[in-house]
Amino acid sequence: MLCGVRVQDNLKVFASNSEKEQGPFNCPGCKHELVLRKGRIKVHHFAHKPPYNCERGDGESDVHRKCKESIYNSLSKCSHVTNLEVEADFGSVIADVYCLINNVPVAIEIQRSKLSVNEITARTSAYEKLGIHVLWLALFNKNLGEEKYNPKAWEKWCHATYFGRVYYWVADLTIAPVHFSEYQNYVESSSWYNECGEEQSAGGYYKSSKRYKTPSIGTYLNLATDFNPSYKQAWTRGTVHVPNCRVYNDKLRKWW
Repeated sequence: MLCGVRVQDNLKVFASNSEKEQGPFNCPGCKHELVLRKGRIKVHHFAHKPPYNCERGDGESDVHRKCKESIYNSLSKCSHVTNLEVEADFGSVIADVYCLINNVPVAIEIQRSKLSVNEITARTSAYEKLGIHVLWLALFNKNLGEEKYNPKAWEKWCHATYFGRVYYWVADLTIAPVHFSEYQNYVESSSWYNECGEEQSAGGYYKSSKRYKTPSIGTYLNLATDFNPSYKQAWTRGTVHVPNCRVYNDKLRKWW
């Protein structure tokens, strides 16, 4: 986690702005002691001192922490962004980054591989009850430039939730919107003879793949200026269920 509570004055502080001599530091959630980790390679952060039983910060990669820190630092330079906080605790949910953008309450969540679709759905429902619009972000990966892409379950969920888009963090406030179109598998033609000696044939056509999609990347977006608050009605199709939720989605027209 990027933040901890400094025991001497009970203030929430960033690991990047803290020194070990200022400790001890406690977890804002479980109040257990934290270890300050400030190396030369990884993002400065706090970690629970073992043994512990707390999920706060659990499963965060260094790239995940870098993303949170970059978004926070970039939003702090925007005059129309207020009430900015990293790892904002709302009791039922902890937002990676929270702020008011043009007075609209927005929670920015960076997807972690450990989070299941059920957990994402539950968090999204919690934000709806709090009156907060949520923006789920994934980390951009080079495979999105390929014609053939196998989206994970949570990407399919985001695609349904954000009106046919999944949002990927590129750097600072730069977000890549991606739409997944049908991928066509080619079924090779073949021929054979049946038991009556008659020639049979099959294939030689394209068929929509159930597993793969073709990514279509739209115009890159600025998180602070290119999104609007929306309300998404509950929606279910197949194994994908989206609850009633407040979302923060882009202003682009369809590009696919």
